[in-house]
Amino acid sequence: IEKSMREIYVPDEGKIFVQVDQSGAEALIVAYLGEKGKFRTLFENNVKPHVYVALMLFADVWEKKMRRTSEDFWIKDIIATPIPDLKKNPYWRDLDLLIKDSDNWSLDERYYYLAKQTCHSSNYGIAPPTFRMNILEKSGGKIVITKEDSERFISTYHSLFPEIEGWHRSVQKQVEAHRMLFNCHGHPYTISKYQINETDWKELYAWVPQSTVGEITNIAYIAMQSWIEQNKLAWDLLANTHDSYLIQCPIDEVKECISKAKEFMEQEFSSPVDDVKFRMKSEAQAGFNWRPFKEHKNSQGLKEIKL
Repeated sequence: IEKSMREIYVPDEGKIFVQVDQSGAEALIVAYLGEKGKFRTLFENNVKPHVYVALMLFADVWEKKMRRTSEDFWIKDIIATPIPDLKKNPYWRDLDLLIKDSDNWSLDERYYYLAKQTCHSSNYGIAPPTFRMNILEKSGGKIVITKEDSERFISTYHSLFPEIEGWHRSVQKQVEAHRMLFNCHGHPYTISKYQINETDWKELYAWVPQSTVGEITNIAYIAMQSWIEQNKLAWDLLANTHDSYLIQCPIDEVKECISKAKEFMEQEFSSPVDDVKFRMKSEAQAGFNWRPFKEHKNSQGLKEIKL
């Protein structure tokens, strides 16, 4: 259901909606499917990949905008900073907010959106021409990038994170040798297609992360329903939306509901490459309708809640 339509859904009287989303979701899982590199380091240091990629793709934009208020700011200093030290830089917080805010700018300045699409598409081996068409289709024909930019975005991404293509090669070897893939829960996918074409690989790369994300939510959904029944709570599960789930609960029980919903969602896994433990992250929102909060457009909508 489109977010623009979700405002018509409201909780029962005396209750409030709680929604818990997986944070990073597929990208977090991808970071642990391959060898450790910069991509995993971003998650270890709570730096959003979309922000980091936008920083690298549009460095000249950020320098120009930041120097309007901070004359001592130099983008080359940020770019040269190791990922674990980024948050120590006095300009990082403002730059991070600026990059994220570009998601609300005019169509020719949607830098965060372009970086986000670059991450999602490159993780699954998309070619520049297809990537360019995807941007056009997903934006409803509103955002157009050049052939040169599509090639630059994809090549820059893989130069930053060569471990992604290394993971692609490991998937290829596994598929060709065994015709099976396993998600992070250990559950299998049998590939029955005799001839695997170039266009099939995107779907095969995506299967493990997407299957794992969907199963995380399914497991959390079942655990939450069992908790509700065991404790005779006046909470109601309302929707499973692949990487999130929606609940309604009495207003005075919202913190307890959020805490339990996050607990069930934040499941632990081991990297199949080096056995490093990692845990799914989650974010919680609460509100009196199902559409995201907007100060002047939807003040009753879902707003982020930090416990």
